[in-house]
Amino acid sequence: MKRALLSLCALIFLASCSNSTDVAIEKEVENTGRCAPSAENPTLGLSAITDEYRVRVWDDPTSTDARDLEQIADNPSSNNSEYDLTVVESVAVSAKDCTIFVGACCEPVSGITFYEGENKGEWLQLIGHLPTVSPDGEQLALVGYEELTISSVANPDKVLTTIALPKADVATIYRAQWINNDDVALSGFTNDGAYLWIASRSTKSLREGVQISDTVDDAAHGLSLVGLIGVDENNNIVTQDIAAEQQTVVEYRYPDSLAISSSDTLSGFVRSYVMRGERSVMVSDNGALTTWFGNGNPMSLAGKYNWAG
Repeated sequence: MKRALLSLCALIFLASCSNSTDVAIEKEVENTGRCAPSAENPTLGLSAITDEYRVRVWDDPTSTDARDLEQIADNPSSNNSEYDLTVVESVAVSAKDCTIFVGACCEPVSGITFYEGENKGEWLQLIGHLPTVSPDGEQLALVGYEELTISSVANPDKVLTTIALPKADVATIYRAQWINNDDVALSGFTNDGAYLWIASRSTKSLREGVQISDTVDDAAHGLSLVGLIGVDENNNIVTQDIAAEQQTVVEYRYPDSLAISSSDTLSGFVRSYVMRGERSVMVSDNGALTTWFGNGNPMSLAGKYNWAG
């Protein structure tokens, strides 16, 4: 992972990455699910939001080609955009069956998650945003107003578990991701900095938050530069912070104590950085999208993006 990260530093921040890289698939990849990525097909199950706020997904197990979904929610870049917008901010794809969930905020305040209905082009809605699907592809977690709800991917409109989150006047949650099939990591901001919390599905409880940065709080700029990245292949929880001289600090944390075990530094800021096991996905400050699997070479994908994961 770290070798790939070092290679990525040179690739991303020098030439904004090449326009595209195609990967040929010579054999069908044996995965744990239809949309589980592998070294042979690292883009499988990948999702991204373009700079025009269109959702792009790589959900065909037999191909490396992406497809763009129809316009979901509002486009803030449109000349017709007004206040009270609902804008896509993140996407989750089930590794098991390729079900897609699109999270949007910030109207209503709880956020909305869209998912496909039985009819083509039909998008149904769930209360809550920041959708994240468990590693086994079977559970969906959503961040709502002062609560985390968990349902099955097969029946997402039936809430099975509800876990209380910090009050809205105390903290704002910006990122969420399953770190195993029982725990969901969340990061957000209070008035004294950025924090990381762990929610347990089995105990329906939230561990006390751990401060991960005191340089950015809920009233500051740069909220997107600090927070949860995800979990690496060694089950370390990974977060990011900012340092002087336009640097991003990547911190690897023990899953139990959340104490920092090691760190890396990127020379520059990123729009988004998501790590799920062996697959990492990064959008650089200029919108270039790069992904890599394990210690494999970074792969550049065509287009400009606001987010990818």
